Amino acid sequence: MKLGTKLTLYLSFIIILVLSGYGYLDILSRRDVLVRKMKAEVRSTGQTLRASLERISLPSEMEYVQGLINAVSEYERNFGVIVYYQERNLIFCSNSLKEGNEPYLDLIKGSIREDRPEEVFGAYKEVPIFSYTFPLKDRRGKNIGGVSILQYTSFMEEDIKRAKWSIFIAILVLIGGTVALILAATRMWLTHPISRLMEGIDHLAKGDLDYQIHLNGRDELSQLAIAFNQMAVDLKKAQEQIIRESGTKLELERNLRQSEKLATVGQLASGLAHEIGTPLNIIYGRTEMVKRRLEDEGIKKNLDTILHQTERITKIIQQLLGFVRKKKPEQNALDIITILENTLDLLDHQLQKQRVRVTKDLRDSLPPVIGDPDQLQQVFLNLMLNAIQSMPEGGTIRLSASPRKTSREGLEGNQRLYLEIDVEDTGAGMEKEVIQNIFNPFFTTKDTGTGLGLMVTQGIVQDHEGWIDVESGVKKGSVFKVYLPCLEGEVKSDEQES
Repeated sequence: MKLGTKLTLYLSFIIILVLSGYGYLDILSRRDVLVRKMKAEVRSTGQTLRASLERISLPSEMEYVQGLINAVSEYERNFGVIVYYQERNLIFCSNSLKEGNEPYLDLIKGSIREDRPEEVFGAYKEVPIFSYTFPLKDRRGKNIGGVSILQYTSFMEEDIKRAKWSIFIAILVLIGGTVALILAATRMWLTHPISRLMEGIDHLAKGDLDYQIHLNGRDELSQLAIAFNQMAVDLKKAQEQIIRESGTKLELERNLRQSEKLATVGQLASGLAHEIGTPLNIIYGRTEMVKRRLEDEGIKKNLDTILHQTERITKIIQQLLGFVRKKKPEQNALDIITILENTLDLLDHQLQKQRVRVTKDLRDSLPPVIGDPDQLQQVFLNLMLNAIQSMPEGGTIRLSASPRKTSREGLEGNQRLYLEIDVEDTGAGMEKEVIQNIFNPFFTTKDTGTGLGLMVTQGIVQDHEGWIDVESGVKKGSVFKVYLPCLEGEVKSDEQES
């Protein structure tokens, strides 16, 4: 069976199911509407009768009651009316009801007893009817009797039957028209183009690379025909150039190996350049500070030369980008307070120049950490420099450290004692997207940055079996939390002490 025929059958089957379901639901909906309409009509008649029958005086108005229910029964949809007054045991029946009224008298008595209306579908001498039964009350609210109105259901059934036929005919017309349109559309837009594509594939299999398929349109099959034609052209070119491309491939492989070598060299060079960059910044700052304090013009001239050459070297090394050369850290027991104090001494000039104040929350009994003093100083130097640069109008850096037993996210089962060192600033803060990328190589938000500082910092901390967490928000400042492993058993963590 062809794909177009299958598609037509599947779509037709789905459409038939959908339209049939819709028709069935529409019939149910219309039936419900007609039933509710019939009930509302009977209730309206009942309310009218109730208003009249609850105000009469018996037995003087018995003829009035009989005439009233006969008048109601003359309506073509009403089958009859039964009225029952329980105190005098009076029963009134319309002329259409001569005998067999006992079931409806029982309904009236039940309605009086339960003090609520009753609606029942039934039959009176095999005639389908709907009965609405309700109690009558005197002025004090006491039940004095009841009424049962019987209405034909045949009128409603005829309306439902007419609705069924109209819906059935409409669905048949819709199904027939839809199936015809689907059949014509699948032949025009599916069967014919696929036949042309199959013909083109057969020519291609036989080696006819000049065969072209021409389909009008902008649909996927037309695009497939265009791709087929391009594939045939490409295959023909490939046949003619395979030997030449083999030589080109070898040349490309040689160039690729050379590029990899150059990339490796570049990575090493950029890492070395970044290692030199931070000391150069310190030399530049200290030289500038000394120059401002000296009066000797000759010495100032020499200092200007130093400053100029330092700037020149700094600009050159800032152009070197790549991954950092890693050095295995030393494993020594270190006092983190000493490292932080030494780092602050190195940055004293930058702190004064940027009008940045430093507050410290450092306990005297902090446990020693395991690591390399030079590398850890580089870590905190980078973090503090970033903090200073994030506050061009001045601000505050808060340094704090505390031991805690924890583990890195995802390794909750391997807890050990770490020293958490926080470097917090009051700068502009960072967006979530920036935080996710700050440790990536070459990512920077600074005009003159290389995007390597935080990558170097993270690499050093990871080499020390630690990690860095970052908390930041726009205009809320940033907190860099460095976790470094402690010498176990030296000092209890805050959680243990508590």
